[in-house]
Amino acid sequence: MNVGFFRHGVAVPHGTPGVAEAERPLTPEGRKKTERAARGLRRLDLGFDALYTSPLPRAVQTAEIVGEVLRLGKPKTLDALLPGTPARHLLDEIRSLSAKAPLLVGHEPLLSAAVSIAVCGAAKGSFELKKAGLALVDLEKSGSTLTLLLSSFVLRELGQS
Repeated sequence: MNVGFFRHGVAVPHGTPGVAEAERPLTPEGRKKTERAARGLRRLDLGFDALYTSPLPRAVQTAEIVGEVLRLGKPKTLDALLPGTPARHLLDEIRSLSAKAPLLVGHEPLLSAAVSIAVCGAAKGSFELKKAGLALVDLEKSGSTLTLLLSSFVLRELGQS
């Protein structure tokens, strides 16, 4: 199972007056960068067949942009992508999905922890998935492999070519 882990785009900063943490939306710049990154994903043609998102607005907005660009339709909400979810729980949920190549839109540090556990067996990785960045993992019950790790900048550059 090839699984894409895509971090949400640039959102209104933490602590913005009048905006609750759970309600932070994408900024206009975040929307533009996410769309460009999604065009880069489209160019890579990684074969995603389903789209799942955290229910938080910044992730839903990101997933809607990506879904439109990749023609994956409306994203399905997956509560296991909420911040604070144990990474092993997220991995269990992923393995129960019917999709063969799901693209997941969520948050840090959950996404990088899940990738680290899948690939290394523990959350020991020293990387952070950048906003609107992608990690692609060939998720197997034994011996998962990180096959691709791209920043938003690289995806945006691919989308412009």
